[in-house]
Amino acid sequence: MANYLEVKIEIPEDFKNGIISGVVDELTNRGFFQQTSAKPEPKEMLTRFETAERLSCSLVKLWDITRKGDLKKYKIGGKVLYKYDEVTEFINSNF
Repeated sequence: MANYLEVKIEIPEDFKNGIISGVVDELTNRGFFQQTSAKPEPKEMLTRFETAERLSCSLVKLWDITRKGDLKKYKIGGKVLYKYDEVTEFINSNF
């Protein structure tokens, strides 16, 4: 005789959420999810995209600010980068 297990799922969404919750709990218990600090350490250098995001401006406006000499750019390995401290100083002095 074969043993069979019959499962009737009344509410598929609850079933799915229960499985997901169980998997997340198990992974957490095994240490796969590490606590992150509330405030991440600032990066020393920022990309153009990150700098524009911090300044709440477009890449074109960032280029204009750089061209005027208000913010210094650094070319490293073909990438344009900005120093985090200089961007913060620019924000504090201009906004």
